[in-house]
Amino acid sequence: MDLHIDIELQGGLILVTARGNLAFDAALRLLKQVCDTAAEKQVNKILVNSLSVDGELSTLERYQIGVEVAAYIMQRQMNPRLAFVGQPPAIDGFGVRVARNRGMTVEVFSSQQEALNWLDNWPS
Repeated sequence: MDLHIDIELQGGLILVTARGNLAFDAALRLLKQVCDTAAEKQVNKILVNSLSVDGELSTLERYQIGVEVAAYIMQRQMNPRLAFVGQPPAIDGFGVRVARNRGMTVEVFSSQQEALNWLDNWPS
C-alpha cells in the first residue's frame, strides 16, 4: 500500500496519521502538504503519527527530507512545532536531527501522548 495520510484539525493542533509503505518522494510530498495545511489553517503545532508506516529510507534520503522540509518551512516563513511519533526502522530520528540543525523545532517520540505533552509546552 502506498504511503497515505489523514489530516485532522483539532483546535490548535494538526494531527496527521500516516500509514502504508515509506517512499522518499511520497514522504516529502506529504510533509510539504502538511506544512501547507498548517499555514492555511494558521496552526503551528503538528503531530505526525507514523506508527503504521512500514519500510525505511536510506540515510541519504532521511538527510534530504530533513534539509528539504526545513528549507520549505523557512521559505514560507513558518515556525511550526513538529512532533513525529514512530519507531525504527521507519522513524529513527536522523531526519529530525538534520531539520533541527537547520532551525526547526522538531522532536521524535515513541508514543502519541509523549508528543502531545511536548506540544503542550508551546503556545498556540
